[in-house]
This record gives sequence, structure tokens and C-alpha cells, in this order.
Amino acid sequence: MPFISQTRRQSDYNLFPSATPIVIDNGASYFRIGWAGENDPRVVFRNIVQRPRHKATGETVTVVGDHDPALLKYFDCTRSGPRSAFDSNVVYQFEIMEYILDFGFDRMGANGSQIDHPVLITECVCNPVYSRSKMAELLFETYGVPSVAFGVDAAFSYKYNQQLGICARDGLAICPGFTTAHVIPFVDGEPIYKGSCRTNIGGYHITDQLKQLLSLKYPHHMTKFTWEKVEDLKMEHCYIAPDYAAEARLFQEDAKEAEEKTRTWQLPWVPPASTLLNSLKVGMNIHDFSSYNTTEVDPTFVPKLELGLSQPVVEVPKFRPLTKEDFQVVLGVERFRCPEILFHPSLIGVDQVGLDEMAGVSIRRLSCETQEFEDRLTKSILITGGSSLLPGMTERLEAGIRMIRPCGAPICVFRASDPILDAWRGASSYASAYQFASQTFTRMDYYEKGEDWLREYQLRYTI
Repeated sequence: MPFISQTRRQSDYNLFPSATPIVIDNGASYFRIGWAGENDPRVVFRNIVQRPRHKATGETVTVVGDHDPALLKYFDCTRSGPRSAFDSNVVYQFEIMEYILDFGFDRMGANGSQIDHPVLITECVCNPVYSRSKMAELLFETYGVPSVAFGVDAAFSYKYNQQLGICARDGLAICPGFTTAHVIPFVDGEPIYKGSCRTNIGGYHITDQLKQLLSLKYPHHMTKFTWEKVEDLKMEHCYIAPDYAAEARLFQEDAKEAEEKTRTWQLPWVPPASTLLNSLKVGMNIHDFSSYNTTEVDPTFVPKLELGLSQPVVEVPKFRPLTKEDFQVVLGVERFRCPEILFHPSLIGVDQVGLDEMAGVSIRRLSCETQEFEDRLTKSILITGGSSLLPGMTERLEAGIRMIRPCGAPICVFRASDPILDAWRGASSYASAYQFASQTFTRMDYYEKGEDWLREYQLRYTI
């Protein structure tokens, strides 16, 4: 099911004391912001910015997040497509990030440019110091935030599900996100980043692959395959095959099971009139055209072909009226072929390992001394992130990890209670604790210690 944005401006900003933190889940796909201690974010929108030009006045406007399709007829968007502040999963365009934060704080109800609340904002695993320092500079210098804390979104999701009793203190967090996929091992409730693993494949690549396959299959309907529509088709129809080779063989052999797994998307289609002649006969008389016949035609006239010139006979293609089937998009092998890149990135030319092999790489990087410790990690594997919503993900991941582990090793894979919002909810629960202030660094610390101090900053998730 598609994700829905929430951009209504809040009216209770001044009712919260200045000690209440603001929690931001700054994802590459969606931006979520709300108050610490609450269960759901107040504002949710796509993390993109567009700057179209008005067709009449030529004025350039800034559109943050989702746009209203009804307003596009007034703007020229051909020269300015959607732009993101992210390169892969790292923020590097801070001019765009400032537009995103301006819109987010404004939707929260803030009046003016000063934000007098502590901020907890998420970042990627092993975020570069340059990106973290620029984000801190933006929050301190532009918005006057009193204190800031940085945390990893997948770690907050794991800790939140640990509170719910879904996963244990020792385990693995597998997060197939929008542009990348991560595996983070947890020992005694804390993430061990030296054992983490990353692959540059995510939900963005699945949608892009599906869009390309449908455009090649139905070139006459390419304009219908917008990014938003293909994203909806992916969430509604795609699934993870238990055995990719066996599933593809069913469609190659045109088996009955393949026909049952095929889905059809009907495009808008209007049935044509019965015949054109019937429509012309209404109110018309063929003898009325005799007055326009001013020349006489010899019925015995036969045109002579010029000698020496061989003219090939061209067959006129027969006209076939369009039917309802011509406006149907059939989703067959594409349903599982596109998500398969999460386990085999080489299908789209990415020479990296898949999700199941990433778990084995992460365990080997920890240099575990005993088999018992490895078994504790594989007994609590949590998958979170938007791509984990695809059907069959849990079963396929468990089967793949079982093939690289010793025979009889315990393997348990759990899906997060809400793979989309658990990261924000975990951060909200963390920021509401009274020990949260000890994990932040203030604006005065930033001015005194400088950006280099951020290199060693690391949040403790067990407080």
C-alpha cells in the first residue's frame, strides 16, 4: 500500500516546553518529524525538493515534498525535476537540506527561524564526519538549536522492537532501505559498527528496474509509468520468490501456477463507436455532394506505368481497432524479478553481495571466538525498512542464511512491528528518557571543541 504524506500545519507548538526534544527521522525516501514521547510523527513528506517555473509570470517557486498534480498545469517542471539532498544514503546537498528543514519546522508550527528545542536526528551507519559536521553547523548556526544528538535509524528500530520483546539484546539488524541495505550486529544491546556491512541496493533500484521493464514491454504506454505509479505497483504486486530459478521456470513453461500469479493493471479505455459510417449517416444525404462534382471522369481510363522504373508494391497495413486488451499492463515475471536484486545485485550490474550473504559477512567481521556467540546472533535477526514489507522476505532470508551457516544452527528471522515507523518511534522513546540530555552535545560544546570533536561522538543506545 502506498505511503501517505501528512503536511498539515500543527497549532500546538507553543504548548510544549523548551526542554521537549524534537525527533527527526531523516530518511532518503521520507522525512518524519514530531515530538519526543509521542507514538507517531506529526509531519511526514517525501524528502525531495522541486523548483519549477510559473508558465505565466516566469517566477521560480520551491516545492518541498509531494506536489499537487492539479497545480502542475500552471508550472513548467521540464527543466527542474525532483532533487534529493542525499547521495546514496549520505546527506551532501545541504542547500536542499535547508529547504527540507525549513518546511519541516514550519509544519510543526514554529514561528520564526529560531528553534529552542533539543533535536534528535537520524543518520546512516558510519556517517562521514564531513556530513555530520555540516548538519550540526546547519542546526546550530541557522536554527539556533540548543543541543543535538545523532543516532542510526536501524539501531533505533532494533531497540524499539527489543522493548516490545520481538528481538533479544544480541542479534542482527538487517535494514533494506531506500538506496542502500545495511546489516548491523548488536552485542549487549549496543551496535557494533566494525561488524556492519552495506550494499548499495535498495527500494529505489527495485522501482527503477520495474519502471524500465514495463517501459520496454509497453513502449506505447511509457507516459503512464510515472515514478509514483510504479512505486504503488511495486508495493501492491511484487514479492520475493522462495526459489528464483524455480519460479522463473514456471513462467517459461507457461504453467498453470504462473497464470494464477499473473496480475493485470487496466489503463483507462473508452470503447469506440460501432462504425464511422453510422455516425456520418445521421442527418446527411450523399446526393448533396453532387453539386461539388465539376469535372467529368472517364470510366475507361487506365494509367500507364513508366517503363524502366521498377516500383515495389507496398502492402498497406491492415487497420485493427484498439481493444480493451491493448490497454492492459500484465505483470508476470516482473513481480519477483525486480525484488530479486536484493539477493542478487549482479542482475543489474552491481558487483556486491545480497542480503543473506551480508549477514554472514557481518558475523565473520566480529571474529567470534565461540560457536555459541554466533548462535545467539542468528537466533535474533530483525528485518526493518521499507523493502522488508515485500511478501516472502522473511522466509527467503531465513533460507538464504541457513545455507551459509553450519547444519543445525538456530536461525530465527523476525519482521519489525512496523518497518516504516519503528525507527522514528524508537528515537521518540529514546529522546523522552530523562538521561537523554547526557547523550547530546550543546551549541557551546560545538563552538569550544569544533568539528573534530564530532569524529569521536557516538550515541549510547542503552541509557
